[in-house]
Amino acid sequence: MAGLVQNVIDMVNLFGDVAATDPLSALLLLVGAILVGFSMLVFGYLSVGGVFSAIVPDSPGRAPRQRG
Repeated sequence: MAGLVQNVIDMVNLFGDVAATDPLSALLLLVGAILVGFSMLVFGYLSVGGVFSAIVPDSPGRAPRQRG
């Protein structure tokens, strides 16, 4: 677990170094983060909707009686 935390800290430092080299690198890093973040939000929304749809029944009660 300590190795994982240290790797995340190193990754943040490396991304910071890359972003600090020039403005274009910072812009590309920002655009990539926005694209990945947006994709994660859409996938999360669809996943939660699928789970919610599987749990909640389609009709609120029993079906009406048929005449005839």
